[in-house]
Amino acid sequence: METLPLESTPTPASAELRSRLRTDMTTRAAYVSDASIFRRVPAAVLEVRSEADVAEALGYAVEEGLSVTTRGGGTSVAGNAIGEGLVLDTSRHFNKILEIDPVARTARIQPGVICDALRDAAAEFGLTYGPDPSTHSRCTVAGMVANNACGSHSLAWGTAGDNVESVKVMRADGSIVTLGSTGSDDHGLNVELKKLRDANLAVLRTELGRFPRQVSGYGLHYLLPENGFNTARAFAGTEGTCGIITELTVKLVEKPTATALAVLAFETVFDAAAAAATMRRPGVTTAEGMGGDLLDALRSRPGQEFAGSELPGMSGPYGSIERAGGWLFCETAGDTPEGARSLAEALAAEYLAADAVAAIDAVVVTEQASARALWRIREASAGIVTRLPDGGEAWPSWEDSAVPPEHLADYLRDLYALMAEHGLRGIPFGHFGEGCVHVRISFTLGTEEGVAVFRSFMEAAAETVARYGGSLSGEHGDGRARSELLDRMYSPEALDAFKGFKEIFDPTGLFNPGVLINPEKIDDRLRPGPGQRKHELLPVHVLTRDRGSLVNGVNRCVGVGLCRSDEGAMCPSFQGTGDEVHSTRGRARVLSEMFRGESLPSAYKSEEVKEALDLCLSCKACASECPVNVDMATYKSEFLHRFYEKRLRPMAHYTMGWLPVLTRILHLVPGAAGAANALLRFKPVERLVKKLGGIEPTRKMIAFAPESLQAWSRKRGHAPAGTGKTVVLWPDSFNNHLDTGPGKAAVEVLEALGYTVIIPDGFVCCGLTWHSTGQLDAARKVIRHTLKVMEPLLEVGYPVIGLEPSCTVMLGHEITELVPDDPRAAALAAAVVPFGELVAKHVPIDGKPSAAWPFGTLDVGAVSQVHCHERSQGDHSPSSKVLASVGIDEREIETGCCGLAGNWGFEPGHAELSRTLGERELFPAIRGRATGDLVLADGFSCRTQISEGTDAKGLHLAQVLASAKLDSIRT
Repeated sequence: METLPLESTPTPASAELRSRLRTDMTTRAAYVSDASIFRRVPAAVLEVRSEADVAEALGYAVEEGLSVTTRGGGTSVAGNAIGEGLVLDTSRHFNKILEIDPVARTARIQPGVICDALRDAAAEFGLTYGPDPSTHSRCTVAGMVANNACGSHSLAWGTAGDNVESVKVMRADGSIVTLGSTGSDDHGLNVELKKLRDANLAVLRTELGRFPRQVSGYGLHYLLPENGFNTARAFAGTEGTCGIITELTVKLVEKPTATALAVLAFETVFDAAAAAATMRRPGVTTAEGMGGDLLDALRSRPGQEFAGSELPGMSGPYGSIERAGGWLFCETAGDTPEGARSLAEALAAEYLAADAVAAIDAVVVTEQASARALWRIREASAGIVTRLPDGGEAWPSWEDSAVPPEHLADYLRDLYALMAEHGLRGIPFGHFGEGCVHVRISFTLGTEEGVAVFRSFMEAAAETVARYGGSLSGEHGDGRARSELLDRMYSPEALDAFKGFKEIFDPTGLFNPGVLINPEKIDDRLRPGPGQRKHELLPVHVLTRDRGSLVNGVNRCVGVGLCRSDEGAMCPSFQGTGDEVHSTRGRARVLSEMFRGESLPSAYKSEEVKEALDLCLSCKACASECPVNVDMATYKSEFLHRFYEKRLRPMAHYTMGWLPVLTRILHLVPGAAGAANALLRFKPVERLVKKLGGIEPTRKMIAFAPESLQAWSRKRGHAPAGTGKTVVLWPDSFNNHLDTGPGKAAVEVLEALGYTVIIPDGFVCCGLTWHSTGQLDAARKVIRHTLKVMEPLLEVGYPVIGLEPSCTVMLGHEITELVPDDPRAAALAAAVVPFGELVAKHVPIDGKPSAAWPFGTLDVGAVSQVHCHERSQGDHSPSSKVLASVGIDEREIETGCCGLAGNWGFEPGHAELSRTLGERELFPAIRGRATGDLVLADGFSCRTQISEGTDAKGLHLAQVLASAKLDSIRT
């Protein structure tokens, strides 16, 4: 044991630490909750960097009379990672992998290491970390140990506690003790723990450790002699109430050489649960269950109408039913692909032929992509089920109860009946092979009556699970969600033993008070509880999916934290900063506090909310990649609309928000665009214009096209009559006034395909720049004017072809939300067709050039930056099909937004993060491309970012096709 001094007098180290304490209300509001329904406003947040930091932080907390809560990824659904004192966040800096020992198969790590980061590092040695909860891409390993988390493979590899070798723990007095498999390095602590154990032998042997998923309470049975006096495992699941983990050594397991996935379909979810009880056998590593109601919820999401079609049991009828009502996802492992597949096929055959609870259908896959596609349905469950199929809200708290697997089917029936008795609905799913059930339930938490129903259900559910010999928690811990109910499951003697354990480690009650010991009430200070809607106002957007309520929209975020992942496109500002405030979840928490008005009494005029939203790029990644489709870009525009109401706006909102009007005026004056470009080439003039225009000084000024696309079209005269249909080419402001190359190329390509192309004259605009800067009244006026101009063309029924992805998405998705009462908006939205989608319909099956397809092949590679709005709310696959048809080997950038994001990247203070985001993948990929490879970017912002960050020039799909025309290739 070692002791780090807790300084009572200021030292340079303590002064430095205090300078890093985040006591601003923006940060505190972002940390007000985790993935639970509870709300606790912390006094301060510290992103710890070292063990010494932790010691200094404890000294500060003791001096200030603050409690201490440790937080990793903040994905706890039980309210274990929030507190009213000092919150120590380990995830941002205290996250190094210190050592991997492939011989001993262990890893020594700091507490903030992300589960997937450890698994990736271990993979180099053919090893992996066994526990894998659905939040594996963003939860920390120490957080998993603290809550005794599991995951889908616990059937084979157990809980996080089962995989702990040792933990270094700092106690309230600053002493550090190492807990291991046979005791600790502190003799005095060993004596106290053995004394507690020996006084409670009967309780520990009869009430604890009865089945693998009994996670509730403290794991004191690991202190028993027959369990080796394993203090490390006993500490697992203490939920931050007994000390702070500063280092841990965990087991690694051999990664299976080969796996296969057998998905078994059953008539009902109860049949799936009954079958799962017999799945614990060699070679079977998972037995994950879900019901048909989960599939219904998934299919209610935008663009997901046919999700799950690849599941077995979807091609009925099967006797008296049309489709399956429950599924089991059973992964098998083997030394060879053939062995894994053989085991999976045998499992499927066994249950298809079973007498009792037979499967009605099954599928076995070994191909990685197919398996991942099936797994994604199950892994998205934690987010999906927060919205019921009809759009109603559903909440955690009775989140992860568990029973011995042989009782699961009966327990599930009782759970459904209990929900019905209370007028509630929920969608159970989970680790059926281990008897663990996840469910989000349709509690009405915004009223006192609804909270009373919530308490009644929770109490009845606790009685029900206890009747089956089960556990209130099967992997997430009890937290504030269930600690009050532990007396339904444990005897007074067991609860006294838990209290004694806490007092040995934390006699003053410094750590995470209100959890497990002396618990807070299960209905105390609920985040979506009464009072949350104090400052709700009628939004400008109709918010169809959220019943016209911005609070409902923000409440979509339950905190599963996918926006904190390095995978995918969400959330770029978090990926660039690592700051919770600048995650989608952090912003949702701040907005929730704004609505309540207690910590942020200025509500819509709050500077703190503006700060939290400032680095939101409005890329819309969250609108699609978030499991519950949080749309932060829309919430940001609504907030800015209210914040600047009757206020002077930043100059950038005028120069860039009104860019469509300003550029149109410029092109109405002959020669003005050329003159402006010439003047801006003089650095003093450029600097002055940027200063006056509120534009980031380190950015290059954009150039204006010599003439507009509309003017060019007028000069051409009447469009050549094509052999096919007439189409309208949308003259968005970027392709109309700034870079007309893609527009001209699009006309050339469309006419080559036989279309007659019309470019509308007069001012038309989708309103994007006003929308992104929160000038929603102006956006609505612009849209209504545009609809008037477009009305004759819409009446004829011409398709409207979009070139700029952001404008295409705005027309197709947003204008009906802003002017829902105008049928012309719906008509325009329905008429919009992305350029790539239209051209893809002409790609011949044989791929050969012809009069109908006058394009050859370029036979080059290409780095492709798909616009973030197209990625989020469009479909790039038609463009990919077109590119492949002309011999382009496309490599898509996977990280989403380029980092410029329209006006955002030009606003002061955003340049550094903008360039950081470009350096994630886009810029290095362009610099490293093969000689002759193209750079593709349909978005004007993307092409601008590329030209500033590299020496490349981005090309629009239309320009690539124009160069692939047979006559272009020949010349």
